[in-house]
Amino acid sequence: MKWCLATVLSLQVVCSTDVFSDSKPLEILSTVNESNFKQWKKLQSTAGRCKIAMPDQPEHLQQKMSLPEENTELRYDVYVSGINDKAVYMMLIAEYPPLIDPSYAELSLESFLNGILTQNPNNRLIFADLVTVQGHKGLDFFIKTKDVYFKGRAIMANNQLYLLAMECEMQHYHEASFNFFINSFEFLK
Repeated sequence: MKWCLATVLSLQVVCSTDVFSDSKPLEILSTVNESNFKQWKKLQSTAGRCKIAMPDQPEHLQQKMSLPEENTELRYDVYVSGINDKAVYMMLIAEYPPLIDPSYAELSLESFLNGILTQNPNNRLIFADLVTVQGHKGLDFFIKTKDVYFKGRAIMANNQLYLLAMECEMQHYHEASFNFFINSFEFLK
């Protein structure tokens, strides 16, 4: 879906970046037992030090953005998996320099959401709630753009931003699938 790509672009991922694919981005740990989601795969991201269930083996894109004035670079890993062209699930992991002050996590999350909302004048925020996810600050959100839903959770964990999101046309929205996806996420210890 094009809207998902626009969201990734809104994160300024593609600005002067080196793009490369990883042949084995996630390790398939097992299939999921729940009867409605038995085709989903439980996957582990080494780069993001996390696990999540996705409908199928995702496509993976890695990008790096150089910040010469700070003599560092930002790294992004994006994993995208779909269900029959009806819904797209994504996990984006953005690794920032370790200079991020954890006390600004809520402000960073709110700024991230505002960045998505201002990308398209048709974006309408249905809701946004601050949450705690395994001890880290998070933000659940639901955005509607014409007949497309974009629902997700952003999490700040140390110097990493995790975006877990689903995008679909309104008629293909399935709350149980979204909840299964979001609730399957866990940080590795």
